[in-house]
Order: sequence, then structure tokens, then C-alpha cells
Amino acid sequence: MLTPTIHPIIMAVPQSDRELKGREKVVALRRCAREALAYSARWSGVSLGPLKKDDHGAPLPFSGVHWSLTHKESFVAAVTGPHPIGIDIEKVRPFNAALHQRLAGDSEWALASEVTQALFFRYWTAKEAVLKAVGKGLVGLSDCRIVGIVDDSHLIVTFQDSKWTVAQYWGTKDHIVAVTADAVEIKWHRID
Repeated sequence: MLTPTIHPIIMAVPQSDRELKGREKVVALRRCAREALAYSARWSGVSLGPLKKDDHGAPLPFSGVHWSLTHKESFVAAVTGPHPIGIDIEKVRPFNAALHQRLAGDSEWALASEVTQALFFRYWTAKEAVLKAVGKGLVGLSDCRIVGIVDDSHLIVTFQDSKWTVAQYWGTKDHIVAVTADAVEIKWHRID
């Protein structure tokens, strides 16, 4: 059986959209993320269907195709896939101690030899991707655990009784992207 290929897209937000404020900026970032999603669908050989969400804001599949998107001020990311899927992008920046403790417990931090800003955001994006895939969002953070660091670009995450492999990619020098990657081949794409 062939392993399906997913095509996560990382796309730069146009400078004119970065300069917007408030609601206008949110609308522009969503539009950019949906454009990235259209690229992912095209590279996956599927037609983008209606993008609907459930009552909790979780994306609903169209024609059996699952989807996820994320946006930050400078970059957006999106992906389509054959099964529940999640993607997240974050800019690596300083974080506070309270957020550090909320994100992961001592046993999770002990998996690494050193806790760095990069590791913090690897954990953050991995958990966020899994929570998006299961349709929970950050409300499920306390049930999500890092249980393994496979290498510099893969983590193992559990949510309740499910185990997820999360692939990570440094989309830029200071942005990390994570996507749930169980039983799929991944071809990352960056569009500037």
C-alpha cells in the first residue's frame, strides 16, 4: 500500500497585510492561510471543498479531506490530508516561566538535555498540532503530553489514549512549523 503524501505549505504574508491592524489584519491573515490551503490541496491532487467548522471551531472534512491552517503576523501555514490533521506555526521568542510550567510537566522537560526557546516552541507547536487534529484546541492542553523526542524534527505526543508523531520544520530562521505526520510522507513547501 502506498503511503499518502501530505504537502504542508508555509507562506509569507505580504508586507501590506502585515501592516494592517485589528479585524482587517485578522481577515487578511485568514485569507492568506486559505490561499496556502488551496496550494496544499492542489499539490495533493484534491479540489478544495467548502471550508466549514463545527460548533467548537474545529475544521470539518470536505469529501473525506481533512484540513488545518494557522497564521502568525509574518507567515501562515496550511495542510490537507486523508485523515484528521493539525498544523501550527510559531515564532521563537522569549517566554515566561508560568507559560513554561503550563505547557509541559517536569517529566516532559526531562526528555531533553537542555530547555531552550527552540525546545519550548517545538513542544508548543507539536501539542497545538495534535490538539487541532483532535478538534480540541488549547482546552485540551492538560491532556496532551510529549513522550518522546525522536530527533531534531520529530516528537511523539500523546493525547488521552492516542499516540501521534509530529514532524517539525524550520520554515524560517525564527519560525517553527509542526504537522501531525502519522503514516504519511511529508513534502514541505515554502512560498515567499
